[in-house]
Amino acid sequence: MLRRVRQNINRHGMVEQGSKVLAAVSGGPDSVALLHILYLLKEDLGISLHVAHLNHMFRGTESEEDAAFVADLAARYDLPATVRSIDVPSYREQSRVSKQAAAREVRYGFFIDTANQAGASKVALAHHADDQAETVLIHFLRGAGITGLKGMLPVRQNFFIRPLLTVRRAEIENFCNEMNLPFRHDPSNFKPECGRNRIRLQLMPQLEKEFNPGIVRSLLRLAEICRDEDCYLEEQAGEFFQNALLVSEKDRVSLCLENLQDMPPAILRRVLRRAWQTLTGSPRNLDFQHSEAVLGLIRSAGTGARAVLPGDVFAVRNYSEIILIKGLEKIETPYFICPLAVPGETFIPELGCTICAAEVSAGYMKGPKELPPEEALLDFDKLPPRIFVRRRQEGDVFNPYGQASPIKLKDFFIKQKIPRAKRDRLPLVSTPGEIIWVGGIRTGEKWKVDGNTKRMLHLRIFPAQAID
Repeated sequence: MLRRVRQNINRHGMVEQGSKVLAAVSGGPDSVALLHILYLLKEDLGISLHVAHLNHMFRGTESEEDAAFVADLAARYDLPATVRSIDVPSYREQSRVSKQAAAREVRYGFFIDTANQAGASKVALAHHADDQAETVLIHFLRGAGITGLKGMLPVRQNFFIRPLLTVRRAEIENFCNEMNLPFRHDPSNFKPECGRNRIRLQLMPQLEKEFNPGIVRSLLRLAEICRDEDCYLEEQAGEFFQNALLVSEKDRVSLCLENLQDMPPAILRRVLRRAWQTLTGSPRNLDFQHSEAVLGLIRSAGTGARAVLPGDVFAVRNYSEIILIKGLEKIETPYFICPLAVPGETFIPELGCTICAAEVSAGYMKGPKELPPEEALLDFDKLPPRIFVRRRQEGDVFNPYGQASPIKLKDFFIKQKIPRAKRDRLPLVSTPGEIIWVGGIRTGEKWKVDGNTKRMLHLRIFPAQAID
């Protein structure tokens, strides 16, 4: 066991001579074995140790007993220890995440803080081969690609290390028994309540028994292959990203559209994730559906089309670039004006939407007040031969339906509580001098349908992609 763990540490360059390692010890057999092995190897590796334990406060007295056990264990090894209690159940309620996600967020934050305070350059985690196999299988069931199937990394961010990642759970338990190492059992690990526990307790044994006795080793091999291929593809994606990058600012990343269109899909998805991570600083990848939405912009969408991404980020297609931008209010809508096809469809690339216009009879099934905001009915015979659609301009005046006199369009927007970020994105159907319809908000009084109306013009806005 010592030889294999030492080989794994050396193979991945997990520690350096003279470094301090924070050993994360929960009190279970895995972490107790990890602490004992690191203690036996510390002279050979040239490292010092500091023990860390977090009481998540999920199991009351049992959690307190685990904390006391780890504190006593560290004292027996004559090692410094940091044992802390954090109310993770309360944190979970505030953050509205799952029990597992809340525990993980708090735990890793605790490890980072404790390592900084203790002067440790690495945090040793007790994940083992069975944990790795379960992780790969979980990612497979979720439909992950190579990046997910590589599983947990032996070394992450040159900070978190996993010396036991090639050792089976049964081997660890046998090691503890042979070395007479005391440990604690967490009863929650044996309850098939969360997805990982069901995979550990139900699916993995069935796969091992009925399909492949070596399933764990097979999944470890898959993880290693995916890890190497993912590393290579990431290197390639880095070069492609730099070649396509036009602008990288605090609130905006711009990529050359022509370069993106020439990339293989396997590289393109990674380049898009890099752009998103560059903008947001988040280590998490884009979900598949978000990547596909941006791919849709690159492949076939018109100028001005948009896609919504996590973290208040929007992807916008312009004539020669794809722009990722933080916050909708930062997306600039250029001035435009074009004839409205009556009847017909008019695509507005600056807004990424289409206005459909059709003549309907006075007996149309719905009245103007029954229509949703994106639709309007106008008196066809009151309209001039040519009408247009445009963006608002400074000084625009509008006579809203139901009001006797016109007002400034700006004041109308304020009264309607239209956010500033949306005002330039509302299509204005107009004559050369008057606004007929503020698209999605209200028609003009002069063009309203009344008892004398014989023909009506039905207008409807079809957004290329919802952005709210």
